[in-house]
Amino acid sequence: MYAAVDCGIVINPDAAINMAEGGIVDGIGNVLFGELTFKNSVAEKNNFHQYRMIRQKEAPKAIEVHFVKNDHESTGLGEPLFPPVFAVMANALYKATGKRYYDQPLEKDIQVTPSQM
Repeated sequence: MYAAVDCGIVINPDAAINMAEGGIVDGIGNVLFGELTFKNSVAEKNNFHQYRMIRQKEAPKAIEVHFVKNDHESTGLGEPLFPPVFAVMANALYKATGKRYYDQPLEKDIQVTPSQM
């Protein structure tokens, strides 16, 4: 997985990379497994024993993060990388399978094993 980020001045590069990687991995987990269902207006999954999170072995083996160098004021970092992952994953699956995936979590439509990631 590759990411190019324009977040202004990067003060702590190691922490910035960690935040970017975390946003990406969290996005992948939500694309594959994230689902919140409701019954009688109450969330059915209300704790971690019911809500499927991405596991370390399911995360990408490598994430490469590049920062745009500029002198703009620093902005947010972890959250901006989260939303694009949904489109990236759907487009990658389309390229690999020729089928469009519109509904998430994708886990319902595909079977992904850690060795395929």
